[in-house]
Amino acid sequence: MSENNHSLWYRLWGHKSEAEKKRIKSFIPLFLYTFGFAYGVIYLSILNTVNRDKVGTTVKSWFGGDRPEVVAAREREKSEVLGSFSGLRKRVSGGR
Repeated sequence: MSENNHSLWYRLWGHKSEAEKKRIKSFIPLFLYTFGFAYGVIYLSILNTVNRDKVGTTVKSWFGGDRPEVVAAREREKSEVLGSFSGLRKRVSGGR
């Protein structure tokens, strides 16, 4: 065992007691849950707002780009989204 005393594995992990190893291993789920929560908050809620009103599909045709019916549906949905806000805006007089 004395020849393993100088290995990197022994210096980092092998010399620790079982209680210390168990305590350190208990941080693994905490780290994973923290990472998952941060990913959910930062990426899914904040960065995803950039693409909120972009409608369509992510499936492209074999030759690149969207199929014509997908492009037409996307334009139709975009005009419906923009048209839905026109009834909510207050009409004002004057202005240019």
